[in-house]
Amino acid sequence: MAALFWSFGGLFSKLIPWSGLTIAAVRSVIAAITIGLYRKSFLFKLNKSTVLASICILLTTVLFMMANKMTSAANAIVLQYTSPLFIIILSLIIFKQKPKKRDLFAVVGVGFGIGLFFFEQFQSGNYMGDLLALASGLTFAGVFFSNKLPGASPIDATYMGNMIGIVLLPFMFVDKQYAAHSGWLPWLTILAMGVIQQAGGYIFFSKGIKHTSATSSSIIATLEPILNPLWVFLVIGELPTPMALVGGAIVLSTVLIYNTIVTRENFRNIKTG
Repeated sequence: MAALFWSFGGLFSKLIPWSGLTIAAVRSVIAAITIGLYRKSFLFKLNKSTVLASICILLTTVLFMMANKMTSAANAIVLQYTSPLFIIILSLIIFKQKPKKRDLFAVVGVGFGIGLFFFEQFQSGNYMGDLLALASGLTFAGVFFSNKLPGASPIDATYMGNMIGIVLLPFMFVDKQYAAHSGWLPWLTILAMGVIQQAGGYIFFSKGIKHTSATSSSIIATLEPILNPLWVFLVIGELPTPMALVGGAIVLSTVLIYNTIVTRENFRNIKTG
């Protein structure tokens, strides 16, 4: 259910005729209120991990929404799922962890897939959206990194990351696209986006992850980048280029195989403890 709810992000962002920054700000605030009501508390733990993770969550949301307005939904969501590549690179730079064979496999596979994404984009000059989507993959990796720090609280970070979206709300008043389309339909769509797609997805995720193995979770999560462009194609008719489809298949396959190998190794290490 979490993967299903999250997968509507691309479609909703395409249907709302506002800028990506305005959509990110309004959706985040609505989602934060919804999560707070669900938790029956609007308090959160304020520490280094929570602050860093919440900032990364907000940046991921902003970059992803802006990318959706500048490139195809398929490109935006798949490039966000390149986060394992950045996790490997950050581990090498920060913790001096030498990459294993599985890491090198992920770097080569994801890197080749990204190359196919950008091949046609650089030829046409329309590469900014893909660059923003790739940047969201980096900040998405930062979410995982921050939640591994001492005192981490993913649910608090998620709530706070959405709540601080309020600092971006003033932008909507200078957003020409919002001024031109401020009727009830965009507001109804953004309400559904904040309550169902964003908050609902996180609520189902927080419940489901307690009863699902890490391997199953990583496999199920890949439903999001598969379904996301499917909804956009069925409703709007947007179809990625053949090169992007091949690149996306390579990226998702690589991430799926990599996550499966890592989680199985972690499980074996726990058993042999």
